[in-house]
Amino acid sequence: MNIKSSLMAVAVGLASLSLANATNYIYMTGSTAARGAVNNALAAGVGFDHPPTVTAYGASASSSAQNASVLVFSNTVSGTPTIVKVDWSGSEAGIIDVSGSGTESFLLDPGANSDVPFVGSTNTASVSSADEIAHTVDLAMADNAITYSKTPSSTASAALANVIVPFVFVKTTTTITDQGSFTNLTADGFKILASGGDKLGLFTGNTTNDTKYVYLAGRDDNSGTRVNVLDETGYGAGKSVNQIVLAGATQAMVIQSGSVYYTDEGQASGGTLAKSLYDTTSATDQINGGTGFIAVAYLGMADDATAEGSSYGQATRLTYNGVAYSVAAVENGTYTIWGNEYILNKSGAASYVTALKSALDNSTSGIANSAYNDGYEIPKPAMHVSRSGPLTSPVF
Repeated sequence: MNIKSSLMAVAVGLASLSLANATNYIYMTGSTAARGAVNNALAAGVGFDHPPTVTAYGASASSSAQNASVLVFSNTVSGTPTIVKVDWSGSEAGIIDVSGSGTESFLLDPGANSDVPFVGSTNTASVSSADEIAHTVDLAMADNAITYSKTPSSTASAALANVIVPFVFVKTTTTITDQGSFTNLTADGFKILASGGDKLGLFTGNTTNDTKYVYLAGRDDNSGTRVNVLDETGYGAGKSVNQIVLAGATQAMVIQSGSVYYTDEGQASGGTLAKSLYDTTSATDQINGGTGFIAVAYLGMADDATAEGSSYGQATRLTYNGVAYSVAAVENGTYTIWGNEYILNKSGAASYVTALKSALDNSTSGIANSAYNDGYEIPKPAMHVSRSGPLTSPVF
């Protein structure tokens, strides 16, 4: 063999070694309401050769990454090292990101910053900005179809993810007189809340005595939960909303740019909203004056479990239009606040990206598998009704 041939052989060998050691990266964002099922499916190894190493921040408990908002999953796919980085930002944000060049903040690689306990850790705290990097997005989950989004002309490729995502209304638990009589929220009642709120008596019928106010606390306009709730109630997802933002355990109404009301803004995630719903009995009503008010929020089921749980404010669930949420009520069409879940990839995505999309979308082994949803999502095959979007009624 001559020198030229030897050098070529070495070059080919080094190239092969480089390819063998190359790592594929997949960046994923979108729906906070469906994150539990996706987190569980990825952690179980869906799309990977074996269950991956998982690092998670923003979990509701240090023993589980299910509700975490920022995660990294690391293993191999068809023998190739693969890292899936996730930042759950909201459905509308996800659609925008995969429709263009939008970015989200993702965890740095292992060892890139010494204070990142990367290997297999789960942390209830929010991740530090020093441990994140902005990157474009490959995949997104969305609680609403592109047609019903802020980006209806998107070129992203969407597929039904074979699950339904229900939503519920909850109220802050207080000792305000007669608050226990406020158990139901109608579509018309929601419109009143979305327009700025009103006295408790409007919802209890005791207009003489129930003079404390009820306000809406909700999500920002990057949220698919918000799209579904605003459209389902008939308020309209395209309209501004007068919501309040609560500062968690301090119970204070957060003021932004001199205003207590937030219109396009709100909480960036369902988890953050759920964790803000503490007892507002002694909180100052900065809109109408006095002490004490009730806040009503809309949440996906995983975040509802947080809001109603003992670790936070122990919020109380409301019925909607007189119907209590249950899996059976959603499946039979009597409970109507729910959305179809979609999984989207950017146009021109790499084959390993679309392969993960297909694995998650699989009707039996993907996120529709009941082993991953823990009752927070409903597998589409179980539904007796269907709808194309939140502006349409469920039909058999």
